Amino acid sequence: MLRFAADRRSLGLAACHFGLVAVAFVARPTGIAAVLLVLAIAFSAFMQLVSGHNAVHSPVFRRRGLNRAWQIVISLTFGYPVSAFVPVHNLSHHLNLQTPRDVLRTTEVRHRSNLANLLHHVVMATVHIHVLNFAYLREMRRRRPVWFAQVRLELYAVAAFIAVLVALDGGAFLAFVLLPYLVGQCMIIGFGYLQHDGCEADSEHDHSRNFLGPVFNWLIFDNGYHSIHHMRPGLHWSLCRAAHQREVVPHIHPGLNQRSVLGYMWRAYFAPGERLRYDGRPVELPAPRAARELWIPISALVSTGAVDE
Repeated sequence: MLRFAADRRSLGLAACHFGLVAVAFVARPTGIAAVLLVLAIAFSAFMQLVSGHNAVHSPVFRRRGLNRAWQIVISLTFGYPVSAFVPVHNLSHHLNLQTPRDVLRTTEVRHRSNLANLLHHVVMATVHIHVLNFAYLREMRRRRPVWFAQVRLELYAVAAFIAVLVALDGGAFLAFVLLPYLVGQCMIIGFGYLQHDGCEADSEHDHSRNFLGPVFNWLIFDNGYHSIHHMRPGLHWSLCRAAHQREVVPHIHPGLNQRSVLGYMWRAYFAPGERLRYDGRPVELPAPRAARELWIPISALVSTGAVDE
């Protein structure tokens, strides 16, 4: 039933996520054990967001009905309809990288502290994502009713899942589900900032930063290989590492291949914490815009095949 055998990992790690939540509700840990479990579930929610992102780029199953069911299941792991990746990520971000039409662009934050830039970006992008999603959903209700129905199913499933967990134990839901939901969603937005700030959006190869740590990439389905993902967004995640070596490494600036995501974050946000381009020069920001350009990416739908007719 799977298009790629590697997606056994996607299914297995999703099952592990639900297992962690079940442990939290049964064991109801306190103290340091509770903190560690919250962190584990939050990181798992981040992993599942990456997995959901993969699913809207390259379907997991051969049958459309199974893919729609999988999108409902994966939405439960981070508390948001996975179909929302279509307007925000597939259409806004991929087609308009770092332009005024990219709601995830990094160039609007301009603090002296690079850590403040990262945190401000997460908050601001969260607001912009919801503005675009609501506008897009309103338009798609009329234009693409099949896609809108899928989003509605995902939303209903998330609401029902939350209602059941709250009925079982409201306190456990807040600590072990809602908090990890929020942290995981912030993590994936922040990870996008790491991947693109200080890069050249117009460059054929130097538009994205890659993180090559093998353990990290195993956990996030090789999405550390981000350049090839932007070059070939429909490529299945299990093929990205080989494609990165073959199509990216011979051409990319070496500063865009970072071995460790934690090492990069320490240098970029703490010591020395300078906002630098991939080549070591200070980031040069475009002139600030007086108003945000809100758009609904209708014209891109048919050409990308992102939404069913």
